[in-house]
Amino acid sequence: MHIYLPDLKSKTGEAVDYSFDINLSNCFGDFPEGGTAKLLISAISSADKVLISGNFEASVKVVCSRCLVNFNHEFKTEFTESFTVVSGSPLDTNPDSLAAETANKLTVTGDYLYIDEYIRQLIILAQEFSPLCRPDCKGICAGCGIDLNKSSCGCDLDEDQIDIRLLKLKNLKSSS
Repeated sequence: MHIYLPDLKSKTGEAVDYSFDINLSNCFGDFPEGGTAKLLISAISSADKVLISGNFEASVKVVCSRCLVNFNHEFKTEFTESFTVVSGSPLDTNPDSLAAETANKLTVTGDYLYIDEYIRQLIILAQEFSPLCRPDCKGICAGCGIDLNKSSCGCDLDEDQIDIRLLKLKNLKSSS
């Protein structure tokens, strides 16, 4: 994904809109299970800055943090960023290296603003830390490992099997 800066600079002060449909497994190695994203960007060029703002909607295949079931996690986020245009030609012409430099230093060298790495980082930051397949997910049984969303288990945990660090919690519940 890139923005051609000479076209953008010819419309200095005007917003130029871009749209990208992304297959995450093809673009980024962080999403081997796949996923998709739709990215809408509005870019404005000034003398030595390029301002981009927009939003994206993504659907990423993840594992539920409670029951370990695979599901599609959908999320949206908005972003705004200012990139400083550095004069001269880039030392490295590899688009991946230029994208990493753009994302990490927020600078642009050359005729293209490569935003692949910047968008990859946004997607990672926008995801939930512990995704749940549904808000009321019951998880798995600590004793037998059965998915409590599908059926109840017959486990009867003895006090010997309960983690000693959690015994105080049991006393709190019984004293209520």
